[in-house]
Amino acid sequence: MRSMVLVLGAGGGLGRALVRFFLLQGISVACVTHSQESLDSLKDEFTSFNSLFSSTESFDYCDRTLSEAYVRRLASGNDGNNFPCLAIYSAGYLSGRQGLVETPINESDREIDVNFRAPLFWSTLLSRHFVELGRGGHLFISSGVASNPRPSWGAYGIAKAGVEALASQLSLDLPDPLFSLSLNPGGMSTKMRQIAYPEEDRKTLPSPGETGTRIGRFCLELMKGRGREYNGNKLGLGDIG
Repeated sequence: MRSMVLVLGAGGGLGRALVRFFLLQGISVACVTHSQESLDSLKDEFTSFNSLFSSTESFDYCDRTLSEAYVRRLASGNDGNNFPCLAIYSAGYLSGRQGLVETPINESDREIDVNFRAPLFWSTLLSRHFVELGRGGHLFISSGVASNPRPSWGAYGIAKAGVEALASQLSLDLPDPLFSLSLNPGGMSTKMRQIAYPEEDRKTLPSPGETGTRIGRFCLELMKGRGREYNGNKLGLGDIG
């Protein structure tokens, strides 16, 4: 059975960096991107790794009908033997730095949908297959504002706090050897970071590639059987070496 990782939010930033890491390790990757443009760019960059791409698609992963159909397609191949052994929730959305009172309701809704409701729905669907297969786990990408709220982070901070709670609850509900944990990757030079801190010098921050390599190496440990060891943990980048 070949190992496979599912990366949600694979079109840019940390998600794209993780796709690159796994492909270079010879690990099959299933990808979901939000736009066709980002999907085409991803495929163009990694043309030589086409054989390692599995179920790479573009759609709004907040759409439950499309998401459920995608998971069914993953589960139907080869009696589940090609189903992911690790799901990474790296998709994120930040409308801008505003307080809850100032943020339009539709923008707050979108932040909650992308950063919390979709991971809740996806992890529930995937967990049912993980339980049936007797393997698998979840890595939720969190943020420093989840445990340390700050002014003007609005619904984004609330959603990330919810993701950490989701990871914790799943860790209690999943049987051994399944696992669930959250990881705060810290600041990176990404488009979202630029929205949050427009005056910041991006050159002072690690690139998504640097952070992705560290997280990717940690994921290899999770996939080699150490997932339950980290079950329920709320980690920072410094906790994974």
